Amino acid sequence: MPAAPPPRAVAPVRPDPGERATARPAHTAEPDASHLEPLRGTGWRQLLAAGVVGAIVGAAIPGGIELGERAAANADEAGLRQVATAYLAAIADGRASDASAMVPLPARAEEATDAALQSARRIDAAEVRLVRVDGDIGSVEVRYEVGAVETARTLDAERVAGDWWLTTSLAEPVEAMYFSFDTQVSLAGTPLVVGRPLHLYPGLYEVDETESPIMRVRSEPFAVDGDTATPTEVFVDAQLTPEVHDDASALGLAVARECQAAPSCEIPPEVELEVAHAAVYGGADGWLDLGVQLASADVQQQWFEVRLRLETDAEGAPARWLCAPPGDHGDPADPCPLLP
Repeated sequence: MPAAPPPRAVAPVRPDPGERATARPAHTAEPDASHLEPLRGTGWRQLLAAGVVGAIVGAAIPGGIELGERAAANADEAGLRQVATAYLAAIADGRASDASAMVPLPARAEEATDAALQSARRIDAAEVRLVRVDGDIGSVEVRYEVGAVETARTLDAERVAGDWWLTTSLAEPVEAMYFSFDTQVSLAGTPLVVGRPLHLYPGLYEVDETESPIMRVRSEPFAVDGDTATPTEVFVDAQLTPEVHDDASALGLAVARECQAAPSCEIPPEVELEVAHAAVYGGADGWLDLGVQLASADVQQQWFEVRLRLETDAEGAPARWLCAPPGDHGDPADPCPLLP
């Protein structure tokens, strides 16, 4: 029997060009891993560069946010500073009405006029030193000089509908106080009335000096610093004219000496008297009440008072004197002694 032919060698099947030559082991396969194309031409340098760029971008994002917030905060502070600077400029320029429009005064407050502020020696070296902003609430520290005295104030502020408004006013209520009796005084034509304070902005002021045939009404210069914690009071004094003062002094001394001649007089006859001063203590249209202070010339120095009333004519000039006995505090009604 002839021998069987040797088996034919079978050539391996050539893989299709579109298929993988070697399949990935099943235990290492990832979902859809067979569909991922290999990164051709991508080296380690490119991968490192990509990582560095990502790190830089990631670090820059928080810094950019912080810069944006800082820029917004700077804009808020600049806006509030501008408002405070304009407020100080209005006061320094004598524009009281503009200042009151920026920061309204309390309800029913007597507002200072532009003329009143312009009559003052106004603030110098005004500046905004510090600005604080916390959301829609803020404050500014301002400084200025009244005369030669530096004053620092903190003004509160709030933002309304995107605009900053100051809520602390530098206007201060000022009330007139009288040494002698109430009389009509004014400041640049604005009346200063007892019990009705006038709001004034910082500066050095003087009341309008008035003079009549019998007296002069004046006050010492006074400073308004813009701080309600340090109230300002205007002390007004009514001073007799030299002629009237001399006549009142002579009449008071004559009344006292005439009294000393009577047994019922409270002034002993041996006491030597001298005039200390004469001052106004009351009055109205057509008359004025005065007190003449007398002092004994001895070491013990006893004090006595004689009250007089001076009636005036239609022009305010002296018309008639009336006297009261020493120590009598009633209305003077007796004729006065004749002067030599």
